[in-house]
Amino acid sequence: MSALDNLPIGYPPASRSEDTSSQVKAKSGRIVAPNTKAAPHPGPHAGNRISHRQLRDIAANLSARDIEVLASVDRYRFLTAGHLRTFHFTAHQTSASAARTCRRVLARLRELRILGVLKRRVGGIRSGSEGMVYYVDAAGDRILREQQLGRRRWRPEEPSARFVDHTLAVADLAVALLQEAEVHDAEVVRLAPEREARRRYTDLLGAPQTLRPDLYVELAEHPGDQDVEAFFIEVDLGHESLPTLLSKCAAYEAYRATGAEQRAYGSYPKVVWAMDAARPETAERRRDSLATTLERSPQFPHGAYVVTALQETAARLMEGYSHG
Repeated sequence: MSALDNLPIGYPPASRSEDTSSQVKAKSGRIVAPNTKAAPHPGPHAGNRISHRQLRDIAANLSARDIEVLASVDRYRFLTAGHLRTFHFTAHQTSASAARTCRRVLARLRELRILGVLKRRVGGIRSGSEGMVYYVDAAGDRILREQQLGRRRWRPEEPSARFVDHTLAVADLAVALLQEAEVHDAEVVRLAPEREARRRYTDLLGAPQTLRPDLYVELAEHPGDQDVEAFFIEVDLGHESLPTLLSKCAAYEAYRATGAEQRAYGSYPKVVWAMDAARPETAERRRDSLATTLERSPQFPHGAYVVTALQETAARLMEGYSHG
C-alpha cells in the first residue's frame, strides 16, 4: 500500500474563485492584489515534468506526518512554518527540537515539489524562515488529485497580498485556539477552515445559498467531553465597510431561519467577529460600531454575536473554561 492510499479523505476539492470568502474577493471575482497588476505565481521549482512513475515513488516514501502536513496546507490554502509546527510537530522534548525537525521536513517537501513557497514573505515576528508562506505545489496537487475525486488541477496564479494576509490571520487564530485550549485543559474538538465550514442550503424563498464562515470551531470544556460549544468565526482585517459586515450577519440570520443547522446539530453556533485593522484606533472604532448596531437592531438576536479584537479572540472563547 502506497502513501496515496493513506491520504485522508473528505477534504474538499481545490477552491474555485466563487468559493473565496466574500471579504477577500475582488469585485470581478478574481483574486487580485489591490492597485497592483497580477503577478505570475512563484509556481513549481524549475525542472522537468514529474512522470507518473516518479510521482508514485515520491508518494510511496512520504511519511504519515508528511501527508498530514500536505493536507493541512491544502485545507488552509497557505500556512507558515509556525502554523505547521503547532499542528504537527508537538511531540518533541523542546521547542528548538520541534523547530529544527519542522524545518528539515519542510525543506524536503519543497525539494520534492510537494510544497512551494510564495515569493513574498511575512515580516515582523515571522522574519527569516518563519516568514515563508507555504502552498500546495505541483507534485502535492497531483498526489491529492489521486485521492480527491473531482479535485481541479492546480493552476499557478499569484494570490493578492490581501488574500494571503486574511488566510494567514485565520490560521493564526486556529493556532491560538489550540494553544489556549492547552492552557485551560480544554479541547478543540474541531477546527474547520472555510472550505470545510461552508453550509449549502435553500433559503425560505427556495433559492440555493452558501454560507462561508472563515472558521468553524467546536470546543469542549475538558478533553473527551461529549458536550461541545460551537462557533462560526469571521475574521475582519479592516478592509470592508460596516454595511458589508452587516450583510454577512444578515446571511447568518437567513441560514438560522431555515433551521437546518439546528436540526442537524441541535443548536445554532454563536457568530464571532474577530476584528483588527492597521491602526488600533480604527480597529476599536469598527468593533464598537458593529457591536452597537448588532445590539440595537431587532434583526439580530440578543447575545447571538460576539465582537472582539482578533488577538483576544482565542482567550475570549476560552473564558468559561478556566479551572484554576
